[in-house]
Amino acid sequence: MTYCLKHHFDPDFDHTHLAPRHLDNGSVDHYELDYVQNVTSGQLLAEIVPLDDSLRESMDSRFVLEKPQFPAGRGTGFRESEPNRLYAARDGFVLYEDGLICVRKTLNVRGDVDFNTGNIDFVSDLNVFGTVGTGFSISARTIDIAGHVQGAHVSARDKLLCRSGVKGEGKALLESGKDMQLAFCEYATLNAGGNILVKNSLMHSRVFAGKKLAVGGRIVGCDVCAHDYVYVGEQLGGGMGADLNVTLGYKPRFLFRSMLLDEEIAKVWDRMHHAEAQVAKGGFHAKEHEPVLMEAREKLQDLRKRKAKLWEAISRTENLENCKILVPGVVKPGVEISIGNAYFKVDDYYEDVVFYYEDREVRVASSQAMK
Repeated sequence: MTYCLKHHFDPDFDHTHLAPRHLDNGSVDHYELDYVQNVTSGQLLAEIVPLDDSLRESMDSRFVLEKPQFPAGRGTGFRESEPNRLYAARDGFVLYEDGLICVRKTLNVRGDVDFNTGNIDFVSDLNVFGTVGTGFSISARTIDIAGHVQGAHVSARDKLLCRSGVKGEGKALLESGKDMQLAFCEYATLNAGGNILVKNSLMHSRVFAGKKLAVGGRIVGCDVCAHDYVYVGEQLGGGMGADLNVTLGYKPRFLFRSMLLDEEIAKVWDRMHHAEAQVAKGGFHAKEHEPVLMEAREKLQDLRKRKAKLWEAISRTENLENCKILVPGVVKPGVEISIGNAYFKVDDYYEDVVFYYEDREVRVASSQAMK
């Protein structure tokens, strides 16, 4: 008896020869090239089925077997109850390697993330040896980027490391479920469930650190939200027209959601005002834009309710007694600090100080005195 090896993935997949994804409207999406064949632990990869001799000529000869034996490689396995089925033994990507079906845990992108790769959504660990270009997105469990991140969306469910820093162009969004480490960062939004560590400077960015934020160099022109601790090695504040706000004592993930709601409210508000202006003209314009206006008003009301409900949760997350901002370097005038409802605006130069919460106020003291 002969057998057929039936694949539940593309055995001829080649990541160097990709085509844009075709959309329902007939166009193509050059950002979606399906760079990797994801599989999860327990997913069926292949099975051996009996082959009718009359069908043998029509089958790919590579997958016609004389014996029911799998070309099983690393990262695959069987179930005793199903010996004719091959399963993934771990999360990763599936491929043929030296004639064997294998599942690799780590995906290595040897160059840039650009139009040669498209966006990348991977179930396990991702290493990018080049730059993540503007307009592209990557997501994975852990992400290690050797090059720069430009105006891209990078999302790690666990840890994120960017060895060459972020030049975000005002478009970059970096997210991690746990800790995030960057060489430097400018013009980006950072959102981490754990700590954020920036080796050099952090400039003109929005930062949401679920635990602590530590910056070796300067923080200039940023909105910073951290749960309870911020460390700045060289300089906090400074720069012409570069406002700097630091908020502690709340769960930053809630504040991040509030920021997203504010952005959505602003878009709906603009849409509503445009529709109101068209309706005011009367005639054809009014008839066309009245449904848009009603929809925008309902949407705006819903968003405001969601924001109010969110802030009820935010008000219950205060952790003020442990909140501190430690600056061994210089603090320049203009920095605004909020710890819970307490507010302090820096109006003088300080050096080697710590800001902390006491008696419903933000206080400042020498860092040596706090040891």
